[in-house]
Amino acid sequence: MKYIKFILAAVALISSTGAASANGRCGGNLGKCPSGTCCSKYGYCGTTEDYCGAGCQAKFGDCKSTKSKAKTTKKEKVTGFQYYDHCVNKKHWALTFDDGPYKYDLALLSLLRKLNVKATFFINGANVMDIKSSQAKEIIQTMNKDGHVIASHTWSHANIEEISKSELISEMTKLEDYIYKYIGKKPAFMRPPYGAGDGNNEIAKTLKSLGYTAACMWNVDTLDWDKTGNVDYALSVFKKYVNKNVGILSLNHNYYGDISEKTLLTLVEAEVKYMRSQGYTPVTMDKCLGLKAYQ
Repeated sequence: MKYIKFILAAVALISSTGAASANGRCGGNLGKCPSGTCCSKYGYCGTTEDYCGAGCQAKFGDCKSTKSKAKTTKKEKVTGFQYYDHCVNKKHWALTFDDGPYKYDLALLSLLRKLNVKATFFINGANVMDIKSSQAKEIIQTMNKDGHVIASHTWSHANIEEISKSELISEMTKLEDYIYKYIGKKPAFMRPPYGAGDGNNEIAKTLKSLGYTAACMWNVDTLDWDKTGNVDYALSVFKKYVNKNVGILSLNHNYYGDISEKTLLTLVEAEVKYMRSQGYTPVTMDKCLGLKAYQ
């Protein structure tokens, strides 16, 4: 009996303090980062200034100085390249998707056509679908034909803080070469996997030199990948930022482990219905930021 009480007490303690993160994510219901690591404002565990600096979530990790743990880069603005996490217009909403192309994308595009919504797709070259395939080519060309914006999420979904400059250049140019081959344009927008690189001058300078103007983050994370497209949870996050009266940049995924066509489409349709009811206009990233989508 004493043993059972001990177990129950331990469970209660974990519930009140947040269980340890097992997948590199943190914050909210995702749990805490491992000891000695920080929880970034975008909900990822790490030890560099990107994770431990501005926006670090002290409740879910260590936000103390990391000078002894990792080399940090002084955060300065790089003219012509910037990280963004919201739309300029307070009533604009940028609906964005990561990790495509994927097999449900044509159904998603059909739904967006029906809803008269334009979105932005941050795609990979070799993540869950081979961009060289005829299926990927059809999806990307349909995205472009329908008026959606196509942007970079790196070739292989690489953490851009953990690769060399030459590897970063390869990750970006290899993908953009295929995008150009399919639609005749190279993207000017990118989204770093894991939200990495914010404040890293060398990364910013490299991306700028390649023709990129914006790293597009988010202020609404639907956590569709973690909650299997749970509509109630996603809308609760939207509501939080709608009440703050800010332009919204939301994060959805074309793919996650247990995604289905139904969960994908149901969530997107619910988001569109809710945001329009709140007076928001769905826009692509170029209209969200007031910048050109392509180089």
